[in-house]
Amino acid sequence: MKRALVCSSLFGLAFGYWGSTLPEALAFALSIWVFLTFLDRIGDRLALLDCISFIAALELLLVPAATYWIFPASMPVDSDRYFGYALPAYLAFYAGISWFSRGYAHRAHADAIRAAADYLQDRRQASLVLLLIGVFGFTVRLALPGAPALLSSLPASCLLVSALYAYYAGSRLRWPVIGLVLVLQCYATVREGMFGDLFFWMTLLMLVIAAGHPTHLATRTKTLATVVAFAFLLLIQSVKGEYRRNTWGYQRSERSGNAGLMGELIADRLANPEKILTIDHFFSSFMRFNQGVMIGSAMGKVPLHEPYAQGEVLLSFVYPFVPRLVWPGKPQTGGYENIRRFTSLPQFENTSINLSPVGEGYVNFGYGGILFAGLYGLMLSFIFRRVLDRADARPSLVLWLPVLYIGCLTMETDLLSTWGSLANALIFVSLLYWGLNRLGISL
Repeated sequence: MKRALVCSSLFGLAFGYWGSTLPEALAFALSIWVFLTFLDRIGDRLALLDCISFIAALELLLVPAATYWIFPASMPVDSDRYFGYALPAYLAFYAGISWFSRGYAHRAHADAIRAAADYLQDRRQASLVLLLIGVFGFTVRLALPGAPALLSSLPASCLLVSALYAYYAGSRLRWPVIGLVLVLQCYATVREGMFGDLFFWMTLLMLVIAAGHPTHLATRTKTLATVVAFAFLLLIQSVKGEYRRNTWGYQRSERSGNAGLMGELIADRLANPEKILTIDHFFSSFMRFNQGVMIGSAMGKVPLHEPYAQGEVLLSFVYPFVPRLVWPGKPQTGGYENIRRFTSLPQFENTSINLSPVGEGYVNFGYGGILFAGLYGLMLSFIFRRVLDRADARPSLVLWLPVLYIGCLTMETDLLSTWGSLANALIFVSLLYWGLNRLGISL
């Protein structure tokens, strides 16, 4: 009831006082609704899908709406045209991603995590095995950036799960394991300059721990944690650009790390918070999450200057199952081709802007992309539910959900990246359980 009252008030404020169009006001109020729902569900369930829903609302609705109010000239198409597609597409996505979450009893996810903790009491060595696998993958990923994911990034993801295993198993080495994992993740952030990975891994870790908390988390606690997360995000945004300018070249292979520079930049921001708390910084950080620019640019180019792709995006569902060794010309993730082909935006090899699955839905099917967005959300929800169902027989599976969904958290990348990440992780986890079980090691 409180959520409905708050969102109704904000809708009236936006539509009646700020002079927003009806779609802009609806997008604004809906985004706040989704955020408050996410906040309410933290601790009451494993709010991973709710987190995805909120980030999608932020990138597809809230930030574009605010941009139309503040700086409309920066948007490629007019507001009515953009929200005529983006608003129903988001609603379809939200309905899909919420579908298989229905029917869960209160605190059902907490029961699943407690079952995992009980299950791991006799399997405490599993966290050390996963730690070793994670260190191996982490080393390969840094030493050989072009190595297949099956030998690098996927084994490296075992680091986070090893920390969760150690924590819930009550291992005597749980704090050294957690500390080592955190140090390695921070090192990777400094080395690669990819700050989002650290933020998203920490977010997922906190969502799992909150869901397994024995008591209900107070709204004040969750609000404070959310404020701290946003403050950390602002800090990241304030140092990211300067750090990359000093450590990245023009090609992906020319990236390097500088721990001293990173420390200096963070110390400078903490000593001079006015460099973070400025209108310009808020606006630039805000615009970083504006998927409306990419989708709007695609709507301006397709089909006027580039025909609809007529379902080519569906091939992305096949690509993860074909090894690159077998298909050397297999499409690369990263968005370069999508941005070049479907938008008028500049794109360079060393940048990472990309069309979202919602944007790909439009360039493939036009307004039929609304249905595609719903099916995409339905797929994410279905796999989440299936993993939880399988966890009835193998309770530890619930702790692997962050690994499965780390690549699906945002709408800043394409279906090839999100589905590829999810499908490859499903294959890897299945092989890991099977292979270690054959060696007498039960996960």
